[in-house]
Amino acid sequence: MPIYAPTLPPRAALNAGQPAWLVLARFDVRRILRQKLGRFFGFVFVFILAIRMGVLYVNHLLDTKAQLASVKDLAKEFLAQGASFQADCLPPWLLTVLWFQVAVVGGGLVARDTLHRVRPLMYAHPLRPLDYLGAKGLVAAGLPFLIQLPFVLLPWTASLLIAGLHGPIWPTAPLRLIPAALLISALMGAVTLGASSMASTPRAGFGWVLGIVLGSAALGGMVAGILGNPAWLAFSPGVLVTAWPELLCGVQAPKLGWVPALLGTGGHIAFWLWISARRTRPSEAVI
Repeated sequence: MPIYAPTLPPRAALNAGQPAWLVLARFDVRRILRQKLGRFFGFVFVFILAIRMGVLYVNHLLDTKAQLASVKDLAKEFLAQGASFQADCLPPWLLTVLWFQVAVVGGGLVARDTLHRVRPLMYAHPLRPLDYLGAKGLVAAGLPFLIQLPFVLLPWTASLLIAGLHGPIWPTAPLRLIPAALLISALMGAVTLGASSMASTPRAGFGWVLGIVLGSAALGGMVAGILGNPAWLAFSPGVLVTAWPELLCGVQAPKLGWVPALLGTGGHIAFWLWISARRTRPSEAVI
């Protein structure tokens, strides 16, 4: 009897469905939500935001209540409404806590795939290395940006509702602070992604992120102290993220100038993205 070849299934439509990077990013977001890591950090961020809203209300009382006029001059020393007050919507202590969260969450973005050796399976599907890197970078940079956004928009909205255009928060504050939040998020995401790509476990990724931030701060501070030039502080991502709100809000004596901040931020983002791209190549996935 004749032997017939088995019937082959139809060719898969690779251009159908959602983009590969979007599917991968959605999977990472769902995994982060299942881990419930945001409870502690969420409480801290809500507490910081409540303090910020309370400061706005105190400013409003000092401006509207005549019986508080005697303490208004004293309060202005602590609650100044100039450029420093606008930049304090993204205070350094908020960004310090944010570094810890992105280290906990982002430290395992690539390291977990390395630990479980799943990248060869991903690259066996129609997933390009650029799609993989873009999905991981979107999660790493999107998380800090979404956390910073309420600290910019909620006080600004409250200021407009309480006192209109003459409130403590400038009407143009989002035009300054949202670009600062974008730069901060891009820097945090690049550092986190590079650190995670060099780690073999999520815990090691957390250590890599803190090591990069703290080590570069110590090295930059030491060189700046020896040479007497604060521009070397731009070597530290931790200093860079606190400098951008001051620069974009026009603080008179910012931690860094425009040139060191631009060079430091661009250098860090380019370097850590290059590290991430090298460490997530298909040739690295099979080692």
